Amino acid sequence: MRTMETRARLLCDPKQIVPLMRDGDLAALDQLTRCYGERLLAYGRRRCATEEHARDAVQDALLAAGEHLEDFRDEGSVEGWLVRMVGRACSRMRRGRKNDPALHADLSVVPVSAPGPSPEDEVFQAELAARLGEALLALPPMDRAVLLLSDAEGYKGPEVAVALGLSHDAVRSRLARVRRRLRDALEPLRAELAPT
Repeated sequence: MRTMETRARLLCDPKQIVPLMRDGDLAALDQLTRCYGERLLAYGRRRCATEEHARDAVQDALLAAGEHLEDFRDEGSVEGWLVRMVGRACSRMRRGRKNDPALHADLSVVPVSAPGPSPEDEVFQAELAARLGEALLALPPMDRAVLLLSDAEGYKGPEVAVALGLSHDAVRSRLARVRRRLRDALEPLRAELAPT
């Protein structure tokens, strides 16, 4: 078992992948897919409107990476390079389909995983989830991405900065602003519906 873990770490080591990329070796694309595919898909799910779009965005990003393997400049992480490609693919899809009614389907309801013990708690949780979903959708895409990478995925500030191509200070200020905005949007609901 330890041998498999060691092989997996070696396969995903950027020091092993980057030279293959610079040589234009398509084996690097296979390694990129195996090493980063799940994280790219998770990121795509947050940035794109649907699961199908997220999968398409990851596929587009990996195809673009395959076409431009030798163009990787090693100025950031390989994962950050791929994440930016997925984000751009999601943005292109949103721009291209902004008037499509299916894109604006009921995305405002975010299910709550653990309902409260009483009906009042369940109503509060459902309303909170709906308002949170609305507040998240009202955020600019970059602010939403910063918040989700940090709070949902557990990325640290420097990792978020690399993934999104921002400075660490920009990430900190955006994160503080977004959290304050969400808190302000949800405070009236908490005061109105909080169980007593």
